[in-house]
Amino acid sequence: MAKRAMTPEAKALKAQAILDKAAELFLAFEYEKIKMSDIAKQMGMSNGILFVYFKTKEALFFSLLCREYEARLARMTEMANESPIRDFDDFKNLVMNELTGLVDSNPLYIKLESMRTAIFERNVDAETMLNQKMNLYKLMAEPVSIICQYGAVTEEDVMDILQAEASIITGCKLSATLPADVIEIIDSNKLDGFKRDFKADVLKTMRCYLDGYCKNYKVSTEEGTAKP
Repeated sequence: MAKRAMTPEAKALKAQAILDKAAELFLAFEYEKIKMSDIAKQMGMSNGILFVYFKTKEALFFSLLCREYEARLARMTEMANESPIRDFDDFKNLVMNELTGLVDSNPLYIKLESMRTAIFERNVDAETMLNQKMNLYKLMAEPVSIICQYGAVTEEDVMDILQAEASIITGCKLSATLPADVIEIIDSNKLDGFKRDFKADVLKTMRCYLDGYCKNYKVSTEEGTAKP
């Protein structure tokens, strides 16, 4: 049985190891089938020690989502540095390229994000929620500053669009995720029209949203310029 970490550094490493194991299980099994006792067993620790690090299963997986979001922000910063945002089309390209990368290479983030508002945030204690969101807010300052440095978009625009993107990911993922018995019925009856392609749906929906946002943005900008 693993011993409880004592130093802050050891505790941080242990927490990351727990998140690594949770990510592994989350990609292999449905969330509802994963128990905290399963994670504790995999980690070679008691349930009591696991709950010292994460008070609930929801808090654990919300922390995992936040860790993935931190990595996402780092990548977004890198992309914004590589391709300066000088107009709205540049920003649109950044958003679409970043989203495509998420869909293609980070199924963990997509799956977690699609469950955030319906499951994790409803069952995470206020202290954990506040601490995690404050940390993410601080981390967002760098990519947002880089994106907005040429005035192509405002900080409010960036935050609005990222929030809309999260909702689009959630909606498209839920639409594309069908129970195994339903998929079997669809396949046996050759009802392929009832299946959804998550990647195609989420990219198309996000692109349409950005196009609409761009039109409204240009109109509001022109109206603002025309005012005395």
